[in-house]
Amino acid sequence: MNFFLETLKFIVLFVYYLLESLVFLFIPGRKKNVSGEIVLITGAGSGIGRLLAVKFARLGATVVLWDINQEGLNCTVRLARENGAGRVHSYVCDCSKRQDIYRVADEVKKEVGDVSILINNAGIVIGRRFLDSSDSLVEKTMEVNTMAHFWVIPVF
Repeated sequence: MNFFLETLKFIVLFVYYLLESLVFLFIPGRKKNVSGEIVLITGAGSGIGRLLAVKFARLGATVVLWDINQEGLNCTVRLARENGAGRVHSYVCDCSKRQDIYRVADEVKKEVGDVSILINNAGIVIGRRFLDSSDSLVEKTMEVNTMAHFWVIPVF
């Protein structure tokens, strides 16, 4: 009897969630309004970070950009302003260094305010086999791709 009830419960839930998925496929949920939010994006000097900065600029958010590359930051700032960003702030920050993260985070809090959306995008892609990578490159990759999250999240 228990097996029959469990099977019936599974079938009912399966049908319910299938129908719910079909409804949400055609009627999407309401999107969050980010206008006026303060969005901090690490790794904003290129790639996905740059694209996110431009997108949030179009949506009316205050954009705070972090990257280790000043030239990349300048290009992202220019693109964000061209796409309607009211307020854009950029900071050079090496996310592999905990003290640098803490220092720049304090500057952001003083100059911009409390960050309401944090996008931890900074990362290093080695682009070669793990065994062909030097020890220093592996350590730097771990610091940026893993440890930086443990240092950035608590300060905001």
